Amino acid sequence: MVTQVRVAWRLTACAFSAVVLTAFTSTPAPSPKLMARCTELYTRWWTYDQDPVFLHTGERAKAELAVYRCQNGSYEEGIQELETLLQHGGFRIRGT
Repeated sequence: MVTQVRVAWRLTACAFSAVVLTAFTSTPAPSPKLMARCTELYTRWWTYDQDPVFLHTGERAKAELAVYRCQNGSYEEGIQELETLLQHGGFRIRGT
């Protein structure tokens, strides 16, 4: 009986800890303005700077990862990566 109580107590403590931890690790609020900027940069890269030759330079993977970061709330990282890709291709980015 004592063992069952201990197990029940530990399960309750674990469940409570999980609830508390998820409450404090919230995702950032979505920003339509920043997501629009990320989408604009990706569209510009896809339309004008994507290499149509079958050489794999890793840029497409970087661009896709940047959009993924934006979709998950890491707008600064995603936008910075897309701007870097465009600047590498010779584009001038507004505000830089």
